[in-house]
Amino acid sequence: MKRCRSVRNPGLSAVLALWLVNCSSTGVGNPGIGSVSLAIVSDDEPEPSALPDDVGSDEPLPRGSLERAVLVLGSIRWLPCDTSEVGVVHEGPFIVDLLAGETRPPLPELAAPEAGVCGFDAPLGPARDSAQFGGRSLLFSGVRADGTEFLLFGNVRATLRVRAADGQAWGGAEPLALLWAMRPRRWAAQMELAQAEPSEWADGRRIIVIDVNRHPVLYGLIRARLAGTSRIFIDQDADRALDAAERDSEEIGAGTPDPDE
Repeated sequence: MKRCRSVRNPGLSAVLALWLVNCSSTGVGNPGIGSVSLAIVSDDEPEPSALPDDVGSDEPLPRGSLERAVLVLGSIRWLPCDTSEVGVVHEGPFIVDLLAGETRPPLPELAAPEAGVCGFDAPLGPARDSAQFGGRSLLFSGVRADGTEFLLFGNVRATLRVRAADGQAWGGAEPLALLWAMRPRRWAAQMELAQAEPSEWADGRRIIVIDVNRHPVLYGLIRARLAGTSRIFIDQDADRALDAAERDSEEIGAGTPDPDE
């Protein structure tokens, strides 16, 4: 077991200002010579007008409509392809700010078992030791087409499950750099937000507050899409960023839309 002391990250915004990190890693077995690194990125897809005509109600939000897309991973549990091996857990919390392109702290590298790994589970976890973000695991906000703000900010409980494509094993004999491409513009569709009724706040603002009581269906869809719209690609140039060539390459894994605990 390896532990790291708490880390101060002065470059983060006030929401993410001070963070105590327990970055312990546990695992059993003899890892192979390969390794797996993982970077979480936002997939900046084409504008809706460039998408096929049949996307319908699933049309993603346009660029510029999102203001924040931050989630907190409580841990990442790597799943060995050989089920006799014990999985490796990297303990968080890891704060993932998709629009800023930052993960704090960076995800540790995995010493992969000889047979490789075939996916991972990443449960959301409440942020700790933060006056402004403490107790929450998801911040998703922006402005819909008519100028009405929308906001989901709470301790959303879900396990984001990602699995390798059929026949794929990550790591093993060779090092491998992975990109977990998340798609926050697909977490809520334009039509869904257009049909959502905003709440009147005391200061006169009208805001679509998305929670399990006000908008339960939309809340559930967003939970499912956190992982369900995500894909895994190879970071071909090892720059921890997704470029057009990598996006157009073969997907080697995908998230599942089932986040139920």
